Parts: sequence; structure tokens; C-alpha cells
Amino acid sequence: MTPNKKGMARVRFLALKSVIAEELKQGYNRSDVFQKHHDTLQMSYSQFTRHVRKFILGLSSQISQKELSSTPSTAFEKQSPKASPKRHVFSPRPLNLNPSPDPELIAYWLSPADGSEKL
Repeated sequence: MTPNKKGMARVRFLALKSVIAEELKQGYNRSDVFQKHHDTLQMSYSQFTRHVRKFILGLSSQISQKELSSTPSTAFEKQSPKASPKRHVFSPRPLNLNPSPDPELIAYWLSPADGSEKL
């Protein structure tokens, strides 16, 4: 296979644009449509999804992934939208370090057991 000239994958995509748009409208997901037309398109899946966003959905390529994740792409996702849980900012617990502890506590910690335990 000879290397593609720049832009030829886009030309092949645009030639199949109406077919791909109709299949997506019928409810097929992007990966199934890509697998069906992979031999004809001769492009990667990531490039295919960029072309779908740009030429079929009419979205800019500079839309963030966060905005795209809120847009459902399959029929299942359209049926049950779920809000993503917000993450809480990490706040460490305060550390109470006493460099000179109470001598009575030290004596208690170091004292032998009082013998109430059975061996």
C-alpha cells in the first residue's frame, strides 16, 4: 500500500459522509460505523471521530473533552444520563505533635502489664 497523500483520508470520509451520517442517525455507534468502513476510509479511529465531530456534528475541533463527555454518543447513554460526582479537594488532617510529651504518659506506656491478662 502506498502512503496516502495529505488530505486523502478526508476526501474519502467526505465521499461517505451521507452514508456515515445516516448510520449514526439510525443509532449505530461510531466504532461499529468505523469498522464497517475502515477498509475504504484508511484512517485511524481517532481521526474518524474527529471527522465525525467536525463534518457531521458540526462541532469545532477545539471543544474540550469535558464538554464532549456531557454529549451522549449512543442510544444507551441518551436514555440514562448520569451526573458525574464532584471530587472534593484534599485537605490533610492536622498533625498534633508534642515534642515534649507528658512524663506520666511515657511512664504508663513503658510500664509492664499489670498482670490482669491471662497467658
